[in-house]
Amino acid sequence: MSVQPSQALTGEEVTVTAQVTNIGSMPGNFSGPLTVNSKQIQGKLVTIQPGSTKTATFIFTLNDPGKYSVKLGGSSSPLTVTAIAEKEVELKYDNGTSKDALWAGNNGGFLIDFTAPDEGFTIDKVRICGGIYGTAWEGKNFEISILGSNMKSVLYNIAYNAAKFPVEGAFPYRPPEWVDFDVPPIDLTGKFFIYLYTSMSMHHGIQIGVDDSIVNEHSDLAQGKPPYLSIISMEHFYPNSVWYTDRSKVNWMIRVDGTTMAPVQ
Repeated sequence: MSVQPSQALTGEEVTVTAQVTNIGSMPGNFSGPLTVNSKQIQGKLVTIQPGSTKTATFIFTLNDPGKYSVKLGGSSSPLTVTAIAEKEVELKYDNGTSKDALWAGNNGGFLIDFTAPDEGFTIDKVRICGGIYGTAWEGKNFEISILGSNMKSVLYNIAYNAAKFPVEGAFPYRPPEWVDFDVPPIDLTGKFFIYLYTSMSMHHGIQIGVDDSIVNEHSDLAQGKPPYLSIISMEHFYPNSVWYTDRSKVNWMIRVDGTTMAPVQ
């Protein structure tokens, strides 16, 4: 008999499988039953021909944490069930301090990918450390998109006026500050992307904070609007003489907040 997983979470499906062989000379019935802590929870009638083996499968869930003994016929196996609860999570690649502020140029923006926790993730907020430069931002909009793992599926998109970022003292330059953008709850698994499409002139409009405290494996410059995006090199916008031409040193200061289900300690 096999019990999988042997350490489950409350509400998680547990699958019990057993190979049952008829060693007699006549057809016979196997009826279980399956018990958990001596309480029958399922029964299943399996007819088996002489000398044959069949697989009996049982699926159930337990909503109370604790240690259990699962029994089927003459076999038994331990099962541990752990309670889970909602936990707040922030996904990020920066240390909170902006080393510089960079622009994306016309028809461009900042693309960053995240991976949802294994237990799943419900996003409810995007946080961007951004600032305003010059005067060309006036009357302009920018867009925030949440994209699926292939960058083609648009899970969410919204446009804001550039003044959503602090604008007082924007000329000639306003240092980046954290701004929160609420989004409707979206359940995410695996890899997903956040795309800040600025659509403004180079050296003007929205700039984003950048951090080099860890090696960059997730931040890129992009051109176009979803779902027609293309990743471009840093050299496309930035002169070779500056430090941020090296992509490995560039982490966009974009974060996502949300919740996941985690075991209760």
